[in-house]
Amino acid sequence: MSLMTFQRRGPTMPVRRSLSAAPVTAAALTLGVILSGCSDPPQPAPEPTGDDIERAWHLAVGSDPLDRTIAQVYAMALNSHEAPTVVVEEEDQTAVSLAAELARAAPREGPETEEVQDEDVDDRYELVIARTMPLAEELDPEGYAELTAPDPENDLGPAAAPEELVSLVEAQLSEAELFEPTAAVLSSRVHITSVTAETYEVDGEEDTDFDTLAPDCGELVVGVSAELPDVTDLLEETYECVPEDLRTADEDTLVDLLITAEIDAALFTSSHPGSADHALISLEDVRRAFPEDQYAPIVSSRVADEVPGVVDEISAALDDEAMLTIRRLIHGDDALDPEDAATYWLVEEGLLAEPENWG
Repeated sequence: MSLMTFQRRGPTMPVRRSLSAAPVTAAALTLGVILSGCSDPPQPAPEPTGDDIERAWHLAVGSDPLDRTIAQVYAMALNSHEAPTVVVEEEDQTAVSLAAELARAAPREGPETEEVQDEDVDDRYELVIARTMPLAEELDPEGYAELTAPDPENDLGPAAAPEELVSLVEAQLSEAELFEPTAAVLSSRVHITSVTAETYEVDGEEDTDFDTLAPDCGELVVGVSAELPDVTDLLEETYECVPEDLRTADEDTLVDLLITAEIDAALFTSSHPGSADHALISLEDVRRAFPEDQYAPIVSSRVADEVPGVVDEISAALDDEAMLTIRRLIHGDDALDPEDAATYWLVEEGLLAEPENWG
């Protein structure tokens, strides 16, 4: 376990390619006004050091780079609002397992049982940022299985709605609270190029759904993200889609195969930077075949009443455009580390003042 605190930059801000493909959203602009009260955004606060680390809140996170970046966004916002917080990296645990431990901590019932209870209470962390779908499955396997059963009467697949996952998680939290989840919904969609759309007469408008392409599946070579479960049955049972061929690869490879016309369609996360960078057409999963969820702050009941409103405000600012921007910042050869990416995004959105040492 290592403490992850803000590392000072050099005299200039990091060089990044233009973020014009991920414009500042109206929600984020509005939030900037809310957070600043029509004044300048808060200054970055020094990270807790020395004895202050022990008194600070600890926000636990696993090894996933996106998880770490989102955790840093919340931690920096808390630090700038007089709530000292350090991010603790747990290399051998996922955010979900960390959140489950926090949620299931045994309660303190009184002085007479304090010695016994102290052995059971997990007080290493006060906060964890976790994805709601795997957390729901971890906390309530039976409830999750029931929630994700296909609904053939309504032509719906097994994916639970984001709000249903949140409710399932909240029902299992005995010693923690789920704060407002991110506005962004992390989902997977089928992507195609404009050439494929023209060939199969698919409307390239924003709300176009996969139903428009599914009847032609038998002619298509479809790529699928290696991070997704086996989708062969999902495609057939939900969309009556049986591709000519199905190939599995990582998301970057799928984008390359798609733009070089080696495959006709690809199923991967909708927030992958390649989708916007190559003007791919994203087909909405209207039949809920593929999983979708959100990030949510899980906060120990020990400190929940002390958490400032900035946590919910940051969740509102982390919308779909924000998630695309953040993924772009940590993606590719010139990727930023999670701390720098979080700072860059907060400054770009007007939620944090530019650090003095940026020059």
